[in-house]
Amino acid sequence: MEKLNVEVKARVADPEEVRRRLLELGAEEMGTFLQTDTYFLTSKGRLKLREVEGLEEAELIYYERRDEAGPRACRALVLKLPRRASGALREALPVRSVVKKSRTIFRLGPTEIHLDEVEGLGSFLELEVKTGPDLGREEALGVARELLSELGVDAGALVPYSYGDMVAGAGRGLRVLWAPWRMAYITRAHEAGGCLLCRLHEEGKDEENKIIYRGRTCFIVLNIYPYNTGHVMVAPYRHVAYPTDLTEEEMLELWETVNMAMRAIEMAYSPHGFNIGMNIGRVAGAGVEDHLHVHVVPRWLGDTNFMPVL
Repeated sequence: MEKLNVEVKARVADPEEVRRRLLELGAEEMGTFLQTDTYFLTSKGRLKLREVEGLEEAELIYYERRDEAGPRACRALVLKLPRRASGALREALPVRSVVKKSRTIFRLGPTEIHLDEVEGLGSFLELEVKTGPDLGREEALGVARELLSELGVDAGALVPYSYGDMVAGAGRGLRVLWAPWRMAYITRAHEAGGCLLCRLHEEGKDEENKIIYRGRTCFIVLNIYPYNTGHVMVAPYRHVAYPTDLTEEEMLELWETVNMAMRAIEMAYSPHGFNIGMNIGRVAGAGVEDHLHVHVVPRWLGDTNFMPVL
């Protein structure tokens, strides 16, 4: 089943006050349910398995939603399956995080309202405005904004991320990204002769060499040993080691192309952020030390820490 909703999440300091206001507005309280959501690692969107205490069916939910603090559209695909299949999914798919919560559900017109007590995170309000033939996306956005106002939720309380993201990022401390597929590069990089980046753009084999864009003075190449999905490098054609060696035209186009790469990655993967940077010299970690290049690394909440990425 496919659904298109408008959704918003906010922290709440006083859940009982929110409940009182909902009932005053005429919301119907449907009950309180204990839910466990298992979030799996995915290259895009989010995939979670929802199990509800006392129910024999579970739901596998894939959804795409921008990480914005406020009402936004959410496209979801929901598959119901026997709860006994849940264990097999957890064995077969890499688990990112597990969220346990008590959810009280209310209904008010086209809106389903959740008051959640999330283990380790606190109290939250969620609104899901269901679109349909009689309620388009823009109207649903208006419904959500109006209800937030009636419930006294201010902009500072709005949360852009899923519970899965928040649990994955909580209490992690400093961690080094484990990217075992990079081992071939680490152990054999010294065997490559000449400049890798010059060879890639001079051979004229763009598809084979993973060159995805060529400009006047620089190009974009996929990193075949990425730190994260979508990791690309932007490099000038000229073999120069330092930004100070670039012409004004090269410098301008280099950063324009970095911006282009970021926009393309945002459209394809909806990351939560980026690391953008250069390693100048071997002592700073440069793998190709004589040909400068800018790393563009998309980031997701809870994936790793900042410093080891570049």
